Amino acid sequence: MRVTNSMISNSAQSHIGNAKSSLLKYEEQFTSEKKIQRPSDDPTVAVRALKYRSTVSQITQYVEKNVKDAMSWMDTTESALKNINSVLVDMKGYLNQGANDYLAQDERNSVLSVLKQYVSSIFEDEANSDYSGRYVFTGYRTDTSLLFSEATKNLTYDIKENFKYTDIGTVNVVTGNVTYQDGNSAQDYADQMTKIQKQSFYKIPLAYKNCSKASYGSVKGGNDTQENYVTLTSSYKDAAGQNVTKTYNTITRASSDADAYDVGDDEVIYLYDTGEVLVGKNVYGELQENQAEFQVNYCKSEFDKSDIRPEMYFECQSYNQVSKKEITYSDPAEQTIKYEVNFSQNMTVNTQGMDAIDTDIYRTIDYLANVINDVDDVEKRISDADKMIANCKDPAEKKNLEAYKESLETEKSLRVTVMTEAFGKGLSMVDKAQEKLNVAVADLGTRYSRVKLTYDKLSDQKVDVEEQLSNNEDVNISDAYINMTQADNLYQYALTATSKILGNTLLDYI
Repeated sequence: MRVTNSMISNSAQSHIGNAKSSLLKYEEQFTSEKKIQRPSDDPTVAVRALKYRSTVSQITQYVEKNVKDAMSWMDTTESALKNINSVLVDMKGYLNQGANDYLAQDERNSVLSVLKQYVSSIFEDEANSDYSGRYVFTGYRTDTSLLFSEATKNLTYDIKENFKYTDIGTVNVVTGNVTYQDGNSAQDYADQMTKIQKQSFYKIPLAYKNCSKASYGSVKGGNDTQENYVTLTSSYKDAAGQNVTKTYNTITRASSDADAYDVGDDEVIYLYDTGEVLVGKNVYGELQENQAEFQVNYCKSEFDKSDIRPEMYFECQSYNQVSKKEITYSDPAEQTIKYEVNFSQNMTVNTQGMDAIDTDIYRTIDYLANVINDVDDVEKRISDADKMIANCKDPAEKKNLEAYKESLETEKSLRVTVMTEAFGKGLSMVDKAQEKLNVAVADLGTRYSRVKLTYDKLSDQKVDVEEQLSNNEDVNISDAYINMTQADNLYQYALTATSKILGNTLLDYI
């Protein structure tokens, strides 16, 4: 076969080109530290790289954003709940003072002032907590505070508050009082005293005091003028397993009415100013016997600053008396906010206020304030009686005043007993509130532990995937250097050999 110079030239160019391409390839690997520069270099490596990079991106989203955000939300919630528990412990110490010792007027009012500040701390400082501008205890309504930020007289709510038969407690009330009247005899004051009684009632404390005497329909301007509009509806299963529903119509009264505490055995009394429902013994017995759940439907207008928004705890309707706008709120139970913290794994991050913070906390302190005011009032009347006795010159009138004071002392004894019992109820309230709070904290802690485990798992998984990505994409720098050096030597040798071969002509052989 005849080999021409042209054939040698073409072959040399081909070898030089291949050597140069090989040198470029290994030089790019060495400088970029990557196996390939474009998918066509190695489609298998390219496909795996896309998969690994996508996985790393997703894991980074979970680890650096979703999971951390979830943990921060739960940290904020846990901090608030722990602070509330700490405040309840402090409240218990003050309540214990009143339950075990008789406190003078300045002492008990000082204790009451501190307790009110503790209640404000629980609800205004802790229950209204937010994380990054989102309120943590308000369910889906994270843009709305748990409490009213200012007093409002424009909103009226029709509230449906749910109870269990175990929520019915007893309350002791001193009915009647001794009053001074000019010309009364000692016997008149003795007769007044016989009308003062300490009575026990079955009570359901509603979430609010100063509720509305008018019905929701009448506030809206309708034809509903029914005075005793509040209903108590119970539901339970009978012996045959059938669902039974029974509605009790209530009698609306104010606690200051003379017959406010005249509760018949089959009656239900709604005291709108104190926000209490009193049930007769037959109604109480029926609810207990059937272990019934029941609902009280009532109306409230005019909310004070820092009152809880009803929609955060109850199924309700609101009516704005200015804009005439009506809003219906569904039952807020189980409004769970879920974060995607892993592939196909969602975790609930929020805790609702209704599941952790009991409204009995402030309602019990309201009741305590009322009975303390009653004791203050009777002590003031005793002080006034002492002054009148000291200034009286008529022996007969002085005797009547002494009888008046004696009756007041008896009334005071009854009211002090009720006050001491109210402090005791405060202790029971704290225990109940802490029990509810502890359940919420335990549930939150369990969820937090799962998120933390997920975080640790994803962190390890991220390291593993990044290592796999590196093994797939990255070149061994020492191998790349050796390969580049060999390719460079080959290229130089090809140039040298070609220059020697193509440098000779036919004349060199003649």
